[in-house]
Formats: sequence, structure tokens, C-alpha cells
Amino acid sequence: MGGRAEIKLYVCFHEPVAVPSHPLLCPLQVGAALAGKRFPGFAHDDEGENISAKNRAYCELTGQYWAWKNVTAGWYGFFHYRRYLYPDVDAKRPYIIRREPDLAALGYDRFGPLIERYDMILPQGEDMGVPVREHYARYHRATDLDLAKELVRAMYPEISVDLDTYLNGTAQYFGNIFVMSRDVFHDYCSWLFPLLEAFDAEAPDPEPRVDGYIGERLLGVYAEYRRRELKTLELPRVHFYTGEEYVKRRALNALLPPGTKRRAAVKGIVGRDV
Repeated sequence: MGGRAEIKLYVCFHEPVAVPSHPLLCPLQVGAALAGKRFPGFAHDDEGENISAKNRAYCELTGQYWAWKNVTAGWYGFFHYRRYLYPDVDAKRPYIIRREPDLAALGYDRFGPLIERYDMILPQGEDMGVPVREHYARYHRATDLDLAKELVRAMYPEISVDLDTYLNGTAQYFGNIFVMSRDVFHDYCSWLFPLLEAFDAEAPDPEPRVDGYIGERLLGVYAEYRRRELKTLELPRVHFYTGEEYVKRRALNALLPPGTKRRAAVKGIVGRDV
């Protein structure tokens, strides 16, 4: 990228699946400290200062911690091996379904210049039809999120209004997926990880993956707090599936488009994700 600040978009993997080739994308094995083998050609989140051994609770956040402590870049991004952001600023839906990561077709050649115009890029908010806390309680233990709320109020009282605004709203940012400039990313990590450390110390018998789930909701809280002063953009996600799962997901999205009241209503009736 010549003299321009480097953009590193880390794609987090816990299993060795195909990695799309693009100069912006950096495959990262998360939970490497717990894995039976290391993926060749990947960065590994157990190198340098790290919390890789906490991956069963922290999920992809162990990769974010590793990048925070060990990598210097101008912008840091985090995707999953099956979920990416893509640069469609006019998208009507929060995500689309594709068979494989054809990044040329998705416009990645224009992604770099777009990233450089913003301080923070989030996944497009997905309206779930119910407040964030209520949605969390449908699938996880509500008392864990309540504890996280108490810790935010105690440790960062200046964020209390934004905390309530996000958790009482119906739009959510899923997946711990984002792109942030260096200063914003370091500020975010300096805010997030002390909260999760305090949560770990106080949570009674937490469920598996809980820090990852809590982190998803705290990303929305942080974004609510910072968006007034940052140049922020929301972009859609692309989800990759193969075989019968691809066919099923495409049909479901045609019948119940994501982000619509119809889909939210069906979720409320069946009592599970669709």
C-alpha cells in the first residue's frame, strides 16, 4: 500500500477452511493455544501477549486481543471465516447469502479507499423487533447481560445513557465484526477487555462462549457512545454457505428477508433463531 497506513482485515478461523485471497485479508487462527494443530500460512492468536487459552469463553475476541497487543496497523478489521463485511453502501438488507467468497464480485477492490474515509465501520444494524436485552434473554442467560450492565455503569458511568439507548433499542450489531482506525480500535479494546475481566471475576457459573456474546452487545454500546464524534459507516454482511445449507438459507431469506418486521415476528412465534 506504499506510504498509506496499512489496513489489516483479520478473518478469524477455528477450523481450516478455504481462505479467500485478497491483499486486505489476513487469516487468523483463534484459540490456537487450545488447538491440536496450527494452520499453515495463518497468524496465530497464541503468539506474543495473548489470551488465546480463553477462546472457549471469548470466541473471536481472543483474536482481537492479540491484534491489539501485537500488531501495528492504520485500520483493524475483524470478520469470521463465513461472515464478512462488503462495501455496498446502498444495501437494503443487513446481509446476503453466497456460496463462496468471490471477493471480486463483492467489490473488494474498492474496499480499501472506502475504509480510509471512516473511523469506524460496523455491520448494518439488524432490527430484531424486540429490545436488545429481551432478544439476548431468548437465547442466553439474562442475568449475565444484567451483570455486564452493572459493570458498565460502575466503571464507565459517563456511558450510562448510551448503554440504555442501545440495550432498549431493537437494532443490533452481530458477530463482533467491525473495522476501526488505530486510535479507535485501541480505545475500544482498552474499554472492552477490562469490562470482560471484571465480568469473569463476578459471573457465577457463566455459560460457554459468554464473553463473546457479551462482547457483541458491548460493541453496540461503545458504538452508541462514540458515534457522535466519529465518522461512522454501516455496511452489510455477506454470509457464506455450501450445499443444502446454502439452498435452505437462500429460500429462508427470500421468504423472510433479514431485518424485516415479518422475520422478527416469526422469530417471536417460534421462539428460536431463523
